[in-house]
Amino acid sequence: MKALHCAIKRQYLDLIQAGTKNTEYRDMSVYWVQRLVVIPAGTDIQQYRADIISGKVEPTFQKYTHIVFHCEGDTVTLPILGIKTYRGHHLFAIALDNKPDKKSGSKPKIRTAGNLPTS
Repeated sequence: MKALHCAIKRQYLDLIQAGTKNTEYRDMSVYWVQRLVVIPAGTDIQQYRADIISGKVEPTFQKYTHIVFHCEGDTVTLPILGIKTYRGHHLFAIALDNKPDKKSGSKPKIRTAGNLPTS
């Protein structure tokens, strides 16, 4: 399991946990290009980002299986359904699998700092 770790504000974490927010958007900045995209060796990152935005390059995304959201000591881990680009808005869209469990109907659980396992 390759997990993408992201900080998130409480209001959005609550929406994700409730199942009403099922896509996480991140700016198509150099930082997020480096984290989400497989960059060919020797490539200038600024130019590669510009090529993604302009549509000259179709990015290959890292093979993340899960996303771990962190907020004030709490975490939520969810499967990632896919990542795509919204070039017109210079955004990456990360599709989340946060629907209630089909068998139990339970929603994604928030692990708080108080209920994390200790080593």
